[in-house]
Amino acid sequence: MDNNLIIKIDELINIFEESNEIKRLIELKENIYKDETIKKDINTFNNIKDNPYNSELVEIRKRLLNNPDIKEYKQIENELLLLTLSINQKLNSLTDKKGC
Repeated sequence: MDNNLIIKIDELINIFEESNEIKRLIELKENIYKDETIKKDINTFNNIKDNPYNSELVEIRKRLLNNPDIKEYKQIENELLLLTLSINQKLNSLTDKKGC
């Protein structure tokens, strides 16, 4: 791989590591793991998830997905996933070797 490309990738990694989104994602993750209500809901969810039509399962899923920290976490996570996919596509187009 081209040395300049490697340098640019390292710079990109540093930008990601220093970004406010990553820092916020880490902060939200810590908040979520510390929340006893969320822990309880996740444990209950995991115990009854084999029955997707269970009304308690539906209620727990709603509570979890409506939690502001989880909502924000999922939003940032999705944005970063899309950005990562876009970067991967661009890298693949730059490094794709066609022919022999």
